[in-house]
Amino acid sequence: MAGVFAGSLDAFRSEQRWWKNSVIYHIYPRSFQDSNGDGNGDLSGIRSRLDYLDYLGVKIIYLSPIFKSPMVDNGYDVSDFMDVNPMFGTMEDFESLLQDIHSRGMKLLLDFVPNHTSDQHDWFLESRSNRHNPRREWYIWRDAASDGTPPNNWLSVFGGSAWSLDRKTNQYYLHQFFKEQPDLNFRNPDVVNATKEVLGFWLDKGVDGFRVDAVPHLLEDEEFRDEPVLASYDTSHPQYKDLDHQFTCNLDDVHGIVRGWRQFCSMYRNPYRLLIGEILCGNETAMSYYGHHKPEFNFPLNFSLIGLKKGITALEISEKVVKYLNDVPKGKWPNWLLGNHDCKRVGTRMGQANLPAMTVLYLTLPGTAVMYYGDEIGLMDADISKGEINDSRDPCRGIMQWENAENYGFSQAKKLWLPGTDNNKTNVEVQKLDETSMLVLTRKILKLRNAEKAFHGLNFRLIHVDSSILAYTRSTWLSKYVVIINFGSRIWSGGLERGLKKKGVVIIDSSTIMAEGTELDMNRISIHPGHALVVKIK
Repeated sequence: MAGVFAGSLDAFRSEQRWWKNSVIYHIYPRSFQDSNGDGNGDLSGIRSRLDYLDYLGVKIIYLSPIFKSPMVDNGYDVSDFMDVNPMFGTMEDFESLLQDIHSRGMKLLLDFVPNHTSDQHDWFLESRSNRHNPRREWYIWRDAASDGTPPNNWLSVFGGSAWSLDRKTNQYYLHQFFKEQPDLNFRNPDVVNATKEVLGFWLDKGVDGFRVDAVPHLLEDEEFRDEPVLASYDTSHPQYKDLDHQFTCNLDDVHGIVRGWRQFCSMYRNPYRLLIGEILCGNETAMSYYGHHKPEFNFPLNFSLIGLKKGITALEISEKVVKYLNDVPKGKWPNWLLGNHDCKRVGTRMGQANLPAMTVLYLTLPGTAVMYYGDEIGLMDADISKGEINDSRDPCRGIMQWENAENYGFSQAKKLWLPGTDNNKTNVEVQKLDETSMLVLTRKILKLRNAEKAFHGLNFRLIHVDSSILAYTRSTWLSKYVVIINFGSRIWSGGLERGLKKKGVVIIDSSTIMAEGTELDMNRISIHPGHALVVKIK
């Protein structure tokens, strides 16, 4: 197995960017902090918690959509890209938040949702008004098939046909997600230019970059051919997963659109603006979005660790890590995340006992780490009864828990949009005072990676792996750190003498058994299950 990230120094020696050495903290605005007592988080609430993010060591904040929206898909159905959803506040609230973020030396990223709009967006209201409206071709309209059914067999990611009939104009429109989210027509240059106007609007306000949503879905087959069906396809209950999406996903021309956005954002050079993409595909396809000959995304988000579940071995994890690092093109920048707003929280998937190990892993691997709010306190999926779930993803979007108070200090409202986890120890107030807590551990790691250049570059060497233990070094020519993680179910004792000096100094022990500064014999190491050591080699 390869043990060194090929080309690691090339990227480190290239032009340094502010996003390379920092953690990106992902906030779901509706769940972070309510400032006005309506049960929904908002921009002023986020602003009131910037001291906490300073305390944690966060340098970059990324917000899920804050744009005006009917909230059919919780903000991913945008009715005005250039205005703030009143649920979250006003444009003045946004500008105040951005000013405070910048005054602290932090950066702000927004979630850009270009594939579709809300069906309440002015563009779509005009488009569906009649077949001759100038904006008709801003969306994808087709006549019914000869038998009156939808134009082809394309399916929505969320279930059912990807086509809905507009009875007023007697044509179908395409929506690869909810029917209230009609797809824009990116083969129309006016649409491409309109999206650049949106980016420019926020860049002119000082936003530092964007995460771009649902990138592979931007273009569809011009001939609107049926997609091939897989063996699992059931005509009575067709499922999205049962089609080969060669005509609706990752078409080659998507790269040209992304290159255009990257070129547009590159005009804003003070500071350099970040562009990252959501590419829910395998490694090979995702890597193509770095750009082969011309730059595209600074990095496509890496989902290789996001589906990990309890019971996975250190060997299996190491294979995923090494494969991803070897797949990253030479000179490009990797990234890591364990969770987001669409999947079960890492503690729910892996079990709370494994949270220290997983946290040390993704925060010490080479590249940029993206932290989902609440993961730093071990927040689990929210306790929501099946009858109260409106969206299958609701549990991972539960409220942030701040203190031992009503609604955990999130809101003074009697009714919240979503509940918490009903665990009094999973909150910031309690964990700040507990040296063994996830919050204190996360803060220590962020302090280390913010300060130590060994964690800024991409030098990575795998030095030991078995079913339980994963160990690797992070180093510069001046310093070397060893990260040792026990993913097993028992205490591990052993030595890591290969290629290392015999003595080290404990910098972080996630089990808090050994204090910082403890001298350690590298031939006599003991690590509890689900925990990790970070050791500086003497």
